[in-house]
Amino acid sequence: MSDVRVVFEETSDPLGVALRRLQRAILLHPLAAQALFYAFVEEGRAHAKTAEGAVWLERLRDSELIIRGRVVWDALTVRALEDNAETILPTAVLEALVKATADAGMERLAESLFLDSPLFGGKP
Repeated sequence: MSDVRVVFEETSDPLGVALRRLQRAILLHPLAAQALFYAFVEEGRAHAKTAEGAVWLERLRDSELIIRGRVVWDALTVRALEDNAETILPTAVLEALVKATADAGMERLAESLFLDSPLFGGKP
């Protein structure tokens, strides 16, 4: 696998803005994100079982585009979403909650999350 770096230099970069919005939506709505992610995984698997899907699977298996896309996806999701039908709330979200709870600076973190929330005047 090649060493892949993805950098967005300007905050006004439309792609960077769109990706940050997607990341924010994933992190704000982990249950919905998990359900949608798993639905996409299952749809992909079902398609891969068709003749056309098998051709695409073989074409994309070692694709540089897929490798680069995976880097972006992992950065966006912080690898929180799981390929498991029984997962409702991603384990990474629960682990982050437990870690934040145990942290001595928890009050500052909670205040920052509260104040930055769109529900309380933070940026959407």
